[in-house]
Amino acid sequence: MDFYKDLECAIFDLDGTLVNSIDTWRIVDEIFMQRRGLPIPEDFYDRVATLNMRQAADYVIAECGVKNTPDEVINEWLELLEYEYGEVITMVEGAQEFLKKLKESGVKLALATASHRELFEPCLKRHGVYDLFDAFVTTDEVKRKKGFPDVYLLAAKKVGAEPEKCCVFEDIYLGCVGAKAGNMHCVAILEEHSSDDWDDIKRVADKVIYNYNEIM
Repeated sequence: MDFYKDLECAIFDLDGTLVNSIDTWRIVDEIFMQRRGLPIPEDFYDRVATLNMRQAADYVIAECGVKNTPDEVINEWLELLEYEYGEVITMVEGAQEFLKKLKESGVKLALATASHRELFEPCLKRHGVYDLFDAFVTTDEVKRKKGFPDVYLLAAKKVGAEPEKCCVFEDIYLGCVGAKAGNMHCVAILEEHSSDDWDDIKRVADKVIYNYNEIM
């Protein structure tokens, strides 16, 4: 795919795809569970990778022994995360320049994320790319989580683009599966925390990169 000629819309995941936030989430999860004297299940990160905050809160309450309401869990996570997103978290190498290049080429930009607006908005504004986006979609707006095409199809709909003329940028295997199920192109960012799934990601995605300088 020639990204500057054939594309109507580029749809980006946030965490691990545009911003280097995966370690931050892991630290927050450790703090959250340590406060309660609870262990982190072995498959915890695989289970929560495709979930929005509400679904993740329901999961830790139902299966991890957390004795709080979903709203209490979400509010505690947000309190721990807001400073990091607003002041600390960096962007993936080449991401800012790539977003600007796509925008200059007439490509519409959409964000499709499981993160809350309270997190992604200040982060993207701090890096000077928030206003480049034509639409923002969260998994709270659709019935099915990532692994299904719903959030990507809604992003395409919001910007008025046909799915087959969209490209999704993701860092997790199920995100790539969902993008392809929506009849979209898919570029995978090979992020270290998903290294166990790299073989599957390479099989599903149309292209794999380590950072955006590779397709500049």
